[in-house]
Amino acid sequence: MSARSTAFDADCVAYAVTGRSLHGLGGHRSNSAWFAMVWLMQRAGDIADQLDPPAAPAVRAWMSDGWEHARALLRLAGHQPYTYAICDGDIRYVLTVAPVAAVHRDAAQGERCAAA
Repeated sequence: MSARSTAFDADCVAYAVTGRSLHGLGGHRSNSAWFAMVWLMQRAGDIADQLDPPAAPAVRAWMSDGWEHARALLRLAGHQPYTYAICDGDIRYVLTVAPVAAVHRDAAQGERCAAA
């Protein structure tokens, strides 16, 4: 017998509009969409602390937007990813949460478990 469980991967990357490479700025896996969103908001706060003054207020507003967070959680509940982009001059920060489905099998049947 197999059961589906869902984990959520939260990731943050940065890139320059004029460049060709992505720079990973951290990631987190959670068994809860809510905890994944909390990580995303904390990471956005870390980024906002380093942004030029004109860009930071928009990020702070997003961090306190309960309606937007509810919309994000609805997307995740529907197995859809959620992305928030921060623009600071020629630099873009992309924060994403996406569901990661894994199939866990009954160990008594001798079948291997899928990595979560």
